[in-house]
Amino acid sequence: MIHLFCALPCEAETLIQHFKLCEIKEFELFRLYQSQDKNISLAITGIGKLNAAAAVTYHHACLDTSSSDIWLNIGIAGHANISVGEACLVNKITDNQHKTSWYPQILFKTDCTSAALITHDTPSTEYQDALFDMEAAGFYQMALRLGTAELIHCLKIVSDNQEHPADKINADSVKKLIAKHMTTIEQVLDSLKPLSEELRSIKTQPEHYQTLIEQYHFTQSERLQLVRLLRQWPVRFPDDDIMKFVRDIKNGKALNKQVQGKLAESDFAIHD
Repeated sequence: MIHLFCALPCEAETLIQHFKLCEIKEFELFRLYQSQDKNISLAITGIGKLNAAAAVTYHHACLDTSSSDIWLNIGIAGHANISVGEACLVNKITDNQHKTSWYPQILFKTDCTSAALITHDTPSTEYQDALFDMEAAGFYQMALRLGTAELIHCLKIVSDNQEHPADKINADSVKKLIAKHMTTIEQVLDSLKPLSEELRSIKTQPEHYQTLIEQYHFTQSERLQLVRLLRQWPVRFPDDDIMKFVRDIKNGKALNKQVQGKLAESDFAIHD
């Protein structure tokens, strides 16, 4: 799944329309939205890092997120000299209050500018050579507890700088800034999907695993071995039912030993 987080309704509106998200009425603490296939969700967090952190936690509890999901904070930010309207992928996040920093793992190619970001507790007009907002630190710190670092990112679009101060920002201009970068947003998400799918496949239990651990006693190490054996079986013996092969086994340890022996005896080669 993909989870999007925006502080303001005007930041979220274009995303909601683009991905055809519908509000989930049963949840009231934060406004949550989801696509019909439930592959994309969005939360409007409100302003501030505490709200952002709380929204991530609430989102996780309501939608039962997975550590293999994609988490992306999207919104506007100020910067001293980056042009208004430019999209930036955040490569460092600093909580200005506690002076704590995090470094998002950007393992994919992107056309975006990469920039550091400072999260303030109050609105700031002191422009410097870093993005600044009020949510990213709260979002990132909490998302790290629930997801995988390589799949958690912040994408900020510069809304104001020294030449174009924040007092000129309004809801309509924010919507236009987000709309301008929908292709960029999709490119970032598409770059993250292969890793997300790989992690999901690793965490998915192989066929028959649940049935076998309910039928036989396995120690924790034997369960891990069973997972590896069950993943090898359909590759080596795609036409053979492993459940028939182990039906007379007395316990988990003996089952693993028998399956391992069968796999060791097989000839395995990849042919064109």
